Amino acid sequence: MTIVGELLARHHERLSGFPAPLEQHYEAGLRSLAPLLTPSQLQTWAETGVELTGLSLRSWEAALEYFRAAPLIPGGTSWEAIETLGHEAVTMAAESAPLAVSFLRSAPQTMETIGPSHVRQWADMGRKLYKGNWKSSALAGQFFEISPGLYAVLRPGQASRLILFVDELSRHSYELAAACLASAPDVLNRLDEDDRSPFLGFAIELAQSSWADTRLYFERGTQLMHKVHAPLRERFLLLTAQAARGQNRSAFQYFEESSVALGELEPDEHFTVLELAEQLAPYSPYAAMDFITAVPQVLQRIRIDELRGWQEAGLRILQVSHDGGEAYFRLQSSRSEDIIETLSARVELSRVGEILRLYCKALTGRDVAVQSSSALADKGIGWVNENHASTEGTTIFLPEVMETFHEKPDNFAAYKVFSTHQSAHLEFGSFEFDFERPGTHFGNLRSGIASSGSATTHMERFFDLFPDRKLASDLFTIAEDYRIDGAIKREYGGIRKPLIRLQRRELGNRPAVQSLPLRQAFVENLVRASLEGLDTILWPRNRAEEMASALATLDILAREGALVEDAAEATLRLYQVAIKIPNILEDMPASNWGPVEPGQPGEMMPGEGGESGGEGMQMEMGDVSAGDDEMDYKSPDEVGFRGDFKPELVQLLMKMREDAQGGDAGDQSPTPLTPEQLQELLEKSAEIDLDQLMEGDLDATTGMFMENLMREAGTPSSDQDGNDGDPTADSSTGTEEGEEPLIPIVTIYYYDEWDFRAQDYKPRWCAVKESKLESGEEDFYENAIREHAGLVAQTRKQFELMKPELFRKIKRLPEGEDFDLDAAIEWMVERRAGASPQEKIYWRRNKIDRDVAVAFLIDMSASTDEEINKRDKKMEDDDYNDDPRKYLSWWVSRRKQELSAPPKRIIDLEKESAVLLMTALEAIGDQYGIYGFSGYGRDNVEFFVIKDFDEHLDDKVKKRLDKITPIRSTRMGPAIRHATHKLMKTDAKVRILFLLSDGRPQDHGYGRDRTEKEYAIHDTKQALNEAKREGITPFALTVDRAGHDYLKTMCADMGYEVVADIEALPSRLPTLYRRL
Repeated sequence: MTIVGELLARHHERLSGFPAPLEQHYEAGLRSLAPLLTPSQLQTWAETGVELTGLSLRSWEAALEYFRAAPLIPGGTSWEAIETLGHEAVTMAAESAPLAVSFLRSAPQTMETIGPSHVRQWADMGRKLYKGNWKSSALAGQFFEISPGLYAVLRPGQASRLILFVDELSRHSYELAAACLASAPDVLNRLDEDDRSPFLGFAIELAQSSWADTRLYFERGTQLMHKVHAPLRERFLLLTAQAARGQNRSAFQYFEESSVALGELEPDEHFTVLELAEQLAPYSPYAAMDFITAVPQVLQRIRIDELRGWQEAGLRILQVSHDGGEAYFRLQSSRSEDIIETLSARVELSRVGEILRLYCKALTGRDVAVQSSSALADKGIGWVNENHASTEGTTIFLPEVMETFHEKPDNFAAYKVFSTHQSAHLEFGSFEFDFERPGTHFGNLRSGIASSGSATTHMERFFDLFPDRKLASDLFTIAEDYRIDGAIKREYGGIRKPLIRLQRRELGNRPAVQSLPLRQAFVENLVRASLEGLDTILWPRNRAEEMASALATLDILAREGALVEDAAEATLRLYQVAIKIPNILEDMPASNWGPVEPGQPGEMMPGEGGESGGEGMQMEMGDVSAGDDEMDYKSPDEVGFRGDFKPELVQLLMKMREDAQGGDAGDQSPTPLTPEQLQELLEKSAEIDLDQLMEGDLDATTGMFMENLMREAGTPSSDQDGNDGDPTADSSTGTEEGEEPLIPIVTIYYYDEWDFRAQDYKPRWCAVKESKLESGEEDFYENAIREHAGLVAQTRKQFELMKPELFRKIKRLPEGEDFDLDAAIEWMVERRAGASPQEKIYWRRNKIDRDVAVAFLIDMSASTDEEINKRDKKMEDDDYNDDPRKYLSWWVSRRKQELSAPPKRIIDLEKESAVLLMTALEAIGDQYGIYGFSGYGRDNVEFFVIKDFDEHLDDKVKKRLDKITPIRSTRMGPAIRHATHKLMKTDAKVRILFLLSDGRPQDHGYGRDRTEKEYAIHDTKQALNEAKREGITPFALTVDRAGHDYLKTMCADMGYEVVADIEALPSRLPTLYRRL
C-alpha cells in the first residue's frame, strides 16, 4: 500500500464525522503533495490537518482550508515553509477558528507574493491585530483576505508599519481601522515606492494624536503629497509628524494646509522653505508648519532670497516666547507685518495713499482724492483695468500695489511717477480741450474740416473728424502723453530721473517693430519716440521720409507752452501720414530696416499750406478702407506708467456733472444729456468696450452703463415711471407704501486685536461693521421721559449747574483789567510790615466754555435679554392651604399682572438710562454719541449708530432708541477701538468713553476656546489703554454683580463701577457722568 493510501485509511474514521468535502480535500492534498514530500513529511502534514479538526467546534473549517490550500501552494515551496504554515494555522485556530480560516484561505496567493520565507512574519502581523474579541477577529481576518493585493504594493517591512497604524487606530475605532485597511492597497498604490513608508509613518502619528482625521488622510493624503517636491516628501512628513506628537491640535490640518502651500511654490523653492522650517521645529513644530503655510502669502510681498531674513526675525521671537513666535509665523502679529514691510520692496497704496494725495494736491492745486484703480473699475463707467493708473477728472486712481523694482524706494518713486503723470493731465489741461481754441505751435486745421452730426463734448466733436476713431484715439493719446511728459520734465526736475528710468524700462518691454504690420509699426515707433527712445526706432529705409516728418511733428509738442489743442493738431497731421501706410507685413530683409532721425521742425506736413486748406484736408481724411491684403489695425501695447487715458469719456463726465449742478455761472438753463446722445456716443467711442466692461445682452449692458454714468455724475435717471414690480428708484426712501425698505449702508473698518500671550497685535484682525440703527417707534422715548419725569427734572437741574458762566473772574494775576481789592490790601499790609509782597494784585474775566465729547457704548449682546428679578411677594402655604382652586386663582392673577406690565429686562434699563443721559446732555451742551455693539466672530463686529456726534436729538434719533435690542455676542475690544476712533475725530479738549455692559467680554473665537476668559479681558484692557494713551478718559459700568472679578484686571488703573442694584441704573448713570 502506498503512503497516500495508508494515510487515507489511518484517518478515515476521524474525518468521516465531518462534512464530506473535508475528506475529499484531504485526499486531494495528499495526492498533490506526495510527489514533493518524503513519506515522513507527508505524514506530518496530514497529522497537522487532522489536529486542526479537533481544536474547537468549528476548527474543522480551518482544516478544510488547510487541505484545500495544498494543491495551490506555489511550486518550489520548501518543506520548512509548508511546515511553518501548518504550525501557524494550528496556533491561530486555537485562538480563533475564523481567523485561521482567513489566514489559510489567502495563504497560497500571499506566499506567491511575499515568498515562503515570510509566512511567520505575515502570520504575526494578523495575530497582532487580534485582541480576543469578534471585532478584532474580523479586522485581522480582513488583513489576511486583502494580503495578496496588499503585498503586491508593499514590501513586508512596509506592511509592518501599516499594521502598526491599523492596530493603533483600532484602539479608537474598529470601523475606521477597517475602512482604512480596506482602502490601503489602492491608496498606497498611488504613491511612489519611496513615499509609502513615510506616508505610513505619519499615519501612525496621526492615529495617536488625531485619529478621527485618518479617514481624511487616506482620502486626500496621496493627492496632497504629490504637491510636495518628490525628493523632499519624507523630510516634509517627518516635520509634520513632530507637530502631530503635540496631541493638542489638528495634525492633518497642518499637513493639508502646508502641502497646499508648497504646491503654490516652484519645486526648486521647496528645499529652501523646508530647510528654514526645520530650523524652527526644535523650538515649536507648530511654528514650523505655520511658517510653511504662510510662505506663499509672504512671497507675494518679498522675494525668496529675502525669506530667510523674515524667518530669522521670527526665530528670535520664538526663542523667547512660543506664543509670540507662533503668532508671528501665523501672520497674526504686527511684528511679523512690520518685518515683512521692512524687507519687502513692494509698496502698498493703503500705506502711502495719504502721502500721494498730498503730493498730487501740491502739484495740481486741487483737493484731489487718491483711490485704488479697482474702485474705478467697480463703478462700471468705462474703466475696466484694475492695475492701471487713471483719472476721471476729480480723483487719481492708482494700482493697489507697486512692485516693479527690487527696492522699496524705487517702487515708491514709481508710484510718484504714476501719480505725477495723472496729476499733470489735470494741471496741464488734458481734459480742457476746446475745439475752437487754437494751439500755440500749430496752425488750426480743425476749423477747415467739416464734421457730420452734433457732438456732446469738444473731444467727441474732434474725434468725429476721423473715419478711423481707434487710430485717431491712439495717435492723440501718444501726442498728449508726450506733451505731458515734456511738461513734467520742465516743471518738476525732482521727478525727472525716476521718469526717465521708467521710460527706459518700458522701451525694453516693447514688441519688435519688424514683427508688426506696417501701420502698426508706424504707431509703435511713435510710442517709442514719446518715451524718448529715438535710438530704438526702426523703419523701412525706402519710407524714411514719412517717419521723419511724423517724428518732427511729435517733437514740437515737447516745446514750452504747448497746449492740448497742439496735441490735437499734431494728431491730425500724424493721422494723415498713418492712413497712407498700408497695414501689411513687409517681407524684406532686416538690412532694409534702419533708424530714422526726425525731420526739420519747419518742414511742411500733409494738409498744411496751399490753396485748398481745409477742403484738401477733408479729401485726405475721407478714405481709410483697407485693401484686400491689409490686416485689421490693432492698438499698440499700453505704456504702464501712463495708465488709461480716456479724454472723451472724462469730458463727458465733466459735462454731465456740470449739468447736474446747474451749468456754468450765467447759464441758467443747461441742457442735460439725453439717453439717446449717450447711446450714440457709446456706439462710436473708441474708449469704451462694453463687451469687456460687462457681461450679458448688449442693450441691457448699454442701459446699465448709462445708469452708472448718470449716477457717477450725480444726474437723476430720466425714467422715474417704473412699474409697481420694479425696484425702488434712486430717489426712493424705502418708507412709502408698497416700497421695500432700503438696506442700511454698512461701512467696514479693520482693527488690530491684542494677543496677550504673544504680547503682540494681530494686524487687521477684526472687521467692525458700522451702520445706522434702524428706526422704531418714537413712543419709547416719550414713555421713558414720562415714567421718570421726576428723575428727568432733577437730573436736568443738576446738569444745568455744571453749565459754566459765560465769564469767570480770575484773581491774583500779575496784570489784568483792575485791582483785586483783597490782594491789594494784603500787598499794602505786607509792605508796611517790611515783608516782600506778591505782585499779583490784579484780576480779569476769562471766557469759560465746556469742551467735552463723550461716546456711550451700549452692550447689545443676547445676555441683556435677561429679565430683572422682582421682589414679588411670595404666597405662604396658608394662603391657599394646598387648595388647588386657591393656587390656580393666585397663578391667574399673577400671570395677568405680568401680561399687563411685562417684567423689565437689562436692555430696557440700558435704553432708559440712555434717554435720561441724552436729555441731561442736551441741557449742558456737551457733544455726545450713543452707540450699540454686538456681533458674532471677528469678521462681524456690529457697531450700531444710535446718535452720532454730528447728529441732533431729533425724531429720527428718538426712533432708533426703540430698536436697541439684544442680538448676539460681546467683542468689546474692536468696539472700544472704533468708539475711540470716533472720539478722536471730534475737536473737544476733554474726551470721555463710557462703556455700559452686563458682563464680561465674550465672543466666538475670542480666545482659544469658548471657555477661556483671559484673552478677551486682556484685549479689552488693551483697547481701553489705547484710548487712555490718546488722552481719552475711559469708564466702565457693569450691572454684573460678579464684575469685580474681571474689572479689576480689565480696568486696573481706570474708573469702573459695579451697579449691584440694576434698577438704580437710570439714576446712577447721570450721577457717574457728573463725577467724571
